[in-house]
Amino acid sequence: MEKQDLIFSFSELRKAYAEVKSFIEEETWDKVKSLSTTIDGDLGCSGDDNYELLVKFTDKYNLNHEGFDYSAHFLSEGELFNSTAFFLSLLLSPLYIIKMISFGKINLLPPPGYWDRETSDLTFGDMLAWYLTREFKHRSELNIKLPVND
Repeated sequence: MEKQDLIFSFSELRKAYAEVKSFIEEETWDKVKSLSTTIDGDLGCSGDDNYELLVKFTDKYNLNHEGFDYSAHFLSEGELFNSTAFFLSLLLSPLYIIKMISFGKINLLPPPGYWDRETSDLTFGDMLAWYLTREFKHRSELNIKLPVND
């Protein structure tokens, strides 16, 4: 896929970076360390919390959210805390204990995501790209450049 070229001044990029970073840190009460910081995985904002974060984000900055598929990026609250997941965790608890007492050398647990639906999470960089373009775009879809001075 060909990346979309966008040109922003350094001051526009700096302002956008600071604005989005500040928003995420205030809402999650955690520090954004890089453009690759993920909302769910790194900041622990999952389920209803990340849904609420995204609603606030799009409302506050008047962003178009029509191209954003929540279920591709996150598990819903029901998927996170359903009775099936609890029952499976309970059944697998002896395997967790074996892993723990062997200091991870013996791991009989299924791989991460085995029981859950795979999601891609959302990064600070993706949210910054969304802020800059006013519509949802992954950071990987964009080629952001500074203007060339003649």
